[in-house]
Amino acid sequence: MTAFESIPVGDPGEGPYGVAATADGAVWFTLVHGGRVGRRDADGSVAFLAVGEGSQPSVVTAATESTVWVTDTAGDRLLHLGPGPAGGRPVVIGEVAVPTSGAQPFGVVALDDGTAWFTELGADALGRVDILGRVEEYPVGREGSFVSMVAASGDSIWFTLNAASALGHVRGGDAAIVFTELPAGSGPVGVAVAEDGAVWVALLRADALARRTRDGAVSIIPLGEGARPHAVAADPDGGVWVSLWGAHALAHVSAEGEVEVRPLPDGAREPHGVAVDRAGRVWSAAESGVLVST
Repeated sequence: MTAFESIPVGDPGEGPYGVAATADGAVWFTLVHGGRVGRRDADGSVAFLAVGEGSQPSVVTAATESTVWVTDTAGDRLLHLGPGPAGGRPVVIGEVAVPTSGAQPFGVVALDDGTAWFTELGADALGRVDILGRVEEYPVGREGSFVSMVAASGDSIWFTLNAASALGHVRGGDAAIVFTELPAGSGPVGVAVAEDGAVWVALLRADALARRTRDGAVSIIPLGEGARPHAVAADPDGGVWVSLWGAHALAHVSAEGEVEVRPLPDGAREPHGVAVDRAGRVWSAAESGVLVST
C-alpha cells in the first residue's frame, strides 16, 4: 500500500477545502476560511491568489487543461482562474455574478462545451454559465432542499439535494428534472459519475455511499460508523475515492462495492475535497491545513 504524502498549505485556520487537478499537472485548492485559492505546480511550487475580503472560495473544478472554476459562496459569484506567467501567482480570467442575491453558489462542474453548472445552496436551484459568461438559473422545485454538489457526464447533470435526501438528474438545460430518492435523513453531499456510468453519492449522515446504476437501481455501501463521507471522485476503473471527514481517512470503493479505508497521516484531519489526476494520483484537501496525495 502506497503511503500518503502530506503537504502543508496556507496559514493556520485557513481551511483547505476544495481540490481539483488540471491536465497541465497542477493541483488547485481553496482556502475556504482564508479567502484564497492555491495552485500547486507540477514542479511542486505553490502560489496563492487572494480573492477578496469576506469571500468564501469553496469548490473548485477543472475548466480547461490549465484553468479552473471556483465558487465564492459568500460573494454570490464564480471565478474563472488560470496560472500566472511562468507558473506564478494565479490570475483571474473572468468573474461571473449570480443574479439571485443570497444564492450561495457551492458545487461546480465544467462541461466539454465550455459551459459550467453550479448549485445554489440558498436558492434551491442550479445555475449555468454559458460560453459568453451569461448566467441562467433553474429552480429544482423543492423548497429547503439545500442543493449541494454537482457532477456531469456528457450533457447529463447530476446533483445532490442534501436536506431532501435525493439525487437529481437533468439532461440538457431545458429538460425536466428527474429525482432518485435516497434513504431519509442520509444527507447526500458529494457526487461523481464513474467510468461505467454509475452515479456515486456520499451520504454524510448515513456513513455510507449510494451507487445508482444506469437502470436506476440503488445500492447502499456502509463506510463505518462516524465516517461522515463528504466528496467523491471517480477512478479510471469504475470505482471511486471518497473523503471520510469524520474518520480522518480516504476510502477506495471498487465497482463491485469492495471498501478499503486508508487513514491519513498524523496532522492531516477533516478531509473535504478529493480529486484523481490524469496519472491516477489521488489528492485531498484536509481542513487541518494540508494537501494529501498518494
